Amino acid sequence: MQNFSTREAAEYLGIEFSTMKYHIHVAKNIEGKKKGNSLIFTREQLDEFKATKRPPGRPKKKSVA
Repeated sequence: MQNFSTREAAEYLGIEFSTMKYHIHVAKNIEGKKKGNSLIFTREQLDEFKATKRPPGRPKKKSVA
């Protein structure tokens, strides 16, 4: 089992560090384990987050034919 710090997790997911902090503290859709003053994430948590994360932007309207 591989563990990632918050910064390493952001790099693994391909998002900015500030975006990672948003997902942790505001959206609360990913949780890490506390180790000292740091949060630790497992590869499984990050893969699950990546699979369920909505793509950026507004969804396209479905055309009615």
